[in-house]
Amino acid sequence: MTFQVPATFDRDDIPAMAFLKVLPAEQRGVFHSLMDALKSARDVVFRVGGRALDDAQVAQLACENVEVMRRVLPELELTRFMLRDEDGALYSPHLVERQIRRAERAAARAAQPRRLEEFKARQEAGEFAPDASVKAMTSRANAFKGGRPRKGETPEQARERREIEAIQQQERREREATQQREMRLLTPVTGGRNSETKNQNQFLETVLVSGDLGFENGLEVSVDLESEKDISLLNSKSTKPAETKTDKPVLEIAESLISQTVARVLKIGRLPAGQAGFAKSICGRFLRQGVPADVLVEAVKQHAEKMALNGDTANRMGAFCKPIERFWADHQAGVSTAPEPEPVAREAWEDQANAAFARAQEIWNEAFREKRDFSAVQRTWPDLARAHGLPDCPYERSAYLDWYRPQEQAA
Repeated sequence: MTFQVPATFDRDDIPAMAFLKVLPAEQRGVFHSLMDALKSARDVVFRVGGRALDDAQVAQLACENVEVMRRVLPELELTRFMLRDEDGALYSPHLVERQIRRAERAAARAAQPRRLEEFKARQEAGEFAPDASVKAMTSRANAFKGGRPRKGETPEQARERREIEAIQQQERREREATQQREMRLLTPVTGGRNSETKNQNQFLETVLVSGDLGFENGLEVSVDLESEKDISLLNSKSTKPAETKTDKPVLEIAESLISQTVARVLKIGRLPAGQAGFAKSICGRFLRQGVPADVLVEAVKQHAEKMALNGDTANRMGAFCKPIERFWADHQAGVSTAPEPEPVAREAWEDQANAAFARAQEIWNEAFREKRDFSAVQRTWPDLARAHGLPDCPYERSAYLDWYRPQEQAA
């Protein structure tokens, strides 16, 4: 059935059906009668052959009293549960909106074969992976739209902003690609006769080459007298970039070592399983830079323990990047990175307080992982501690020490 959307219809100003409960019983009854009449007629507007029905005809079709109908209709029109089009025909905005959604779904189903052909063509061109689905194309299109507009931003302004950002991003990618292609290879050549600096990577035995070899600028060129073999071989190697002491070596790390390190980091750092991909990327980067796996895991462990003391846990692998860098820097500088040992001579009440606080840490972390709300856990902590046989003092190490400290020492 084809229909024309009334000019008075506003899709963004349709009252929710839940608000029908606040209307008087008489208005609710007339509304349901009108809706039943339209549904039985399989239409959305009281119109026959292009002619609008008057109130008496509408009342007859809805099996309602004419006087009741004329008294109730103005209230239903005021609350927008029933409206009239430009010709005065009564219609239901809810049924019109439902008909529009049906038409949109039908159009989407009709467009599915075309979208599938478009996706296959782009997949054969190499734009999508062989095992990808049509959802990949839809996700890319939604990502390009940029989501919802920002606060105080109209849809037109949001569309213009996204277009500008897309253009800037494309220009940045092209500029980076151009810089990568035009990156020059530098060779270690000494300065002129008056230059005071010397290349530290020169051979031990050097000789000044005369101008007969074609050098007109009088440069000092380093030549190895012992291993000089073929000048063509020397020239073929002259275009390779020189290795300096500032270059950071990139190590080849086995995938098995990276996977083992990731598993240890996820377990010790109490990270969710969804962070496995980020953990693999970050751990692989540090391992290739020369950070030992044990050092990396120890850095994550110490930082996770510090966060646990404050009742917090990391939900992102990125939270450990800076601590790993600082821990590795201290390790290279010879600074002790081992956790401070606890005093050897401790009294019994101190051991009891530390054991109770360690148990409290486990309970606190488990409650925080469930609620993900620090304030909520803090409010319910006294009852939660008593339920597990712990004192209801604040969640602090000092509070537990004060709780278990003998009264004579506290005084």
